[in-house]
Amino acid sequence: MKSKLLRKLAKSQKYVILAEIKRSQGLSVSQLCERINLSYMGVKQHCVALEKDGYLDTWRRPKGMGRPEKAYRLTPQAQEFFPSEHTNFTGEILKSLEQVYGPAAPEKILYQIYQNQTAKLKTRVNGNTLEDRARAFAALRDHDGYMSEYYFNPDIQRHQIIEYNSPVLPIADQFKILIQLENALIEAVLGVRVQREQERVSGLYKCQFTLLD
Repeated sequence: MKSKLLRKLAKSQKYVILAEIKRSQGLSVSQLCERINLSYMGVKQHCVALEKDGYLDTWRRPKGMGRPEKAYRLTPQAQEFFPSEHTNFTGEILKSLEQVYGPAAPEKILYQIYQNQTAKLKTRVNGNTLEDRARAFAALRDHDGYMSEYYFNPDIQRHQIIEYNSPVLPIADQFKILIQLENALIEAVLGVRVQREQERVSGLYKCQFTLLD
């Protein structure tokens, strides 16, 4: 029953709102109206309903001059609408390997998985410039559910890849080596060093990879 509800919501205006907020660090109703083709009242009604269902919460965000504005952000419960690559099941498998074969077993498995992914991505990420390769890599990651975007930061004159979802985040919380493996994968595929900065607030997630060519 729940899976049917999720599929129905994924095609709705409510899901569009959730996805837009997911690609941010929180949005007001006015900001959502600018991003999607809905009226202020339409967006407001959907946000109120999503908050009532436990998928959004609010806070008062400072706004230069004047009163703070009300902004919406995702709750951890909203993660069920975004790709997770069966991480709960995968986590149980890795913990079982640890119990049967010892504490080093999950790390060895994860290492081999990321070695295989690195080799695969190297054949698919092409380009003469770092920007070309970064755009291609971000597109592949986006397809895999990472909500990944290429960005050139003019303030520091650096290429960046910004991601608003991590299908493997629950695994990374259990096995810290996964973060190191992911960084190594990006460096190997793009041929540069990366600087990783990660933010998690309520149900929002943002990971920024600055490419240090």
